[in-house]
Amino acid sequence: MSTAVSQVERLLNLVPYLLSHPGTTVDQVAEEFRVTTKQVAKDLNVLWFCGLPGGFADDLMEAHVEEGGAIHLENAAKPIVRPLRLSTREAVALLVALRALAQVPGIADRDALDRAVAKLESATGEAARVAERLSVAFEARDVVFEAAQRALAEKRLVHLRYYVPSRDEVTERDVDPMRVALLAGRAYLEGWCRASQAVRVFRLDRVVGIEVLDLPAEPPADAKGLDLTEEAPASALRVSEDAPLVTLELAPEARWVPEYYPCESVEEDPERDGWLRVTLRAPDQDRIRRLVLRLGGAARVLAPEQFADKVRDTAAAALAAYGADAVS
Repeated sequence: MSTAVSQVERLLNLVPYLLSHPGTTVDQVAEEFRVTTKQVAKDLNVLWFCGLPGGFADDLMEAHVEEGGAIHLENAAKPIVRPLRLSTREAVALLVALRALAQVPGIADRDALDRAVAKLESATGEAARVAERLSVAFEARDVVFEAAQRALAEKRLVHLRYYVPSRDEVTERDVDPMRVALLAGRAYLEGWCRASQAVRVFRLDRVVGIEVLDLPAEPPADAKGLDLTEEAPASALRVSEDAPLVTLELAPEARWVPEYYPCESVEEDPERDGWLRVTLRAPDQDRIRRLVLRLGGAARVLAPEQFADKVRDTAAAALAAYGADAVS
């Protein structure tokens, strides 16, 4: 399955690859990039619409496939060799991110990080002052991170005040720390939640308050850590295997969903081009229900039936409030 993000990443590598390997075949490209030949054909078709901005039709790339499968890419050297430059906004965003990273304890090569920050500050000039004003937003997260690390090292219980965005409320709970993980630029605390009587993962930037208690951390001996996996852009955590499964059918305009929601499986719909069938675990079904409602006609619940009925009832109630007809 190819998402929009993965396709862009692949195309950025595919163009220089084809330029340095003229005459390579579709089968060879598919093997090199670990995709299907059908996906290679789709990628090559996209290249026909790529080139320098503001140009004419003959300024776009041309990807020709010969009868034997050999690929020849034309009109691509000029766009691909043009030096890439960061805009002021991009440079400031990168500078803020690097300064935030510099505040995280345990960075292996801090000298390299400091050099990168210095170069960006020099290149952005006055704009670097904007980044200085933004960097203060990370101070509270550092306090939480250090407290979580200390509780883990000293094997002590912590009391959390934790914001749950799906319910828009702050909850309080005692947690036995098990580990602290850094994934996709965010810090997480994994531990045994005494309120839920289960292993839970907490994003530290959603911790409103943390208190290291004078009580020992005592997670159950059989408490099993969750599978924390750093995937591409946007799925940072795999949820518990005990969470219920939900299968959705997604229209082409909703293909972004697997990039932001951890999925157990993602498949192309064999009956409709561009559609996806995804299966994801939903520990918080209200969150997935809101997602489906927000997508409207671009999403349909295939299973379980009870969850589909709940989504349908919610949609019908919302339409009734506006005097519209019930949904089918």
